[in-house]
This record gives sequence, structure tokens and C-alpha cells, in this order.
Amino acid sequence: MLNAKSTQNPHQSVPPLVIWLLTRLANPAYRQELIGDIEEEYIQRKQANQETRDWLTKQFIFAIWDGQKAMLKTTGFVRTLSVICCLLVLPTIALFVGWLSNMREVSENLWQLLLSADIHRILLHSEYWHTAWNESGIRHLDIGMFIHIPSIIWALVFAFSAHRLINKTIPTAWLFAGFSLVFFLVPYLFGYALINSFDLYPRLIGPILAFMMLAPFFTLPVFVGLLFRRF
Repeated sequence: MLNAKSTQNPHQSVPPLVIWLLTRLANPAYRQELIGDIEEEYIQRKQANQETRDWLTKQFIFAIWDGQKAMLKTTGFVRTLSVICCLLVLPTIALFVGWLSNMREVSENLWQLLLSADIHRILLHSEYWHTAWNESGIRHLDIGMFIHIPSIIWALVFAFSAHRLINKTIPTAWLFAGFSLVFFLVPYLFGYALINSFDLYPRLIGPILAFMMLAPFFTLPVFVGLLFRRF
């Protein structure tokens, strides 16, 4: 295989930026061979006065696409994604719990969203973020707000189920993440369906909202811990 950099005119070589990107983003399983093949054919095309720009663009796009598909399947990517989820989701839930626990007065709009368990819509509401951050959220957090037995039990059920899954089937990291995602979503979907299926008093809605938020809050760190320990 030719070494373009040492035997050819620099003007005939693949642009250094392309090589630099390929060495970092192409499929690591055959990255060096791929770069060598691209360099060799590129030089041959240059010497034969054939079109090179469009050809190199296509080869570059296909190589990066293939590399990123391979990267998405790796355990390292799943780990990184899970850490990012923790950094985003856990503080968001903590802030919401603080707001919900210390809420005194709330607009009719937010109140109706609460009564219908539309937490996802509340989190997109600018009024909520202003109130939660400045008045009744992060500055009034207390450990007692997070002591919720049903949510803790749910996290323990997840830990037991995940442990059996790992030991019985030896899943991939992505399969384990998909299995865990079900445990994250079920409390929210169950609570949302329950509140919207029955005409419940606000006093009964509060514990359901707590389960909807705190069950994922306790389950997510367990998932990350198992992911890093077993995969």
C-alpha cells in the first residue's frame, strides 16, 4: 500500500484535515486500512487526471457514517449517554420536587397542568422555571422531600430485575439500557394515565405526582451504577 505523504507530491495527497477527521471518526476496526486505501486511490486519480473532489467527499461521508454507526453500538457511548442523562434529569427532578413541595401560590395555567399530570408541559413553561428557581425550588430543598417509600421500592425492584437480566441473559449495553428505560417511563406513564382516567382530588394527585418523579430519580443512579460495574 502506498504511503502518500512520503512518496508523492503534497498537492497530490489527501487534504490533511480529511485525514485528521478520519483518524478520529472512522470505524476503529479498520480505520488505518481504510485511510490507506483512500490515500492510494486518491493519488491514482490525481495522476490520471480523474475527478477527485466529489469522489473524496463521498468516501469521506460514507466512512464517517460507518464510523459513527459503529460508535453508537459501543458500551462507551452508552456510558457517556447515561452520565449525560443523570446530569440533566436528576437536577431537573430535584428542582421540580422542591417547587412542588414548597408551592404556595401558582397561576391557574400551571395548576391545571398539575391536576392533569402534564409535567412534561410544565417543564417547558417559562413561568415554572422562574418560580422554581427564584422562589420555591432549589433554595428550599430538604432531604425529607425525597423520602418516598413507593419510589424506593420501585428502584429496588428494578435493581433485582436488572441483576437477574444481566446474570441470566448476558445482554448488550444497549439492550440493558432499553430494559432500564422501561422502568424509567412506566411510573410516569402509569401516573399520567391514572390521573387522567379518574376524577381525583388534588390531595390524592400529590402522591401520584411524587411517584411519577421520584421513581425515575432513584432508578436512574442504580442503572448507571450497574452499567459501569457490569459492562
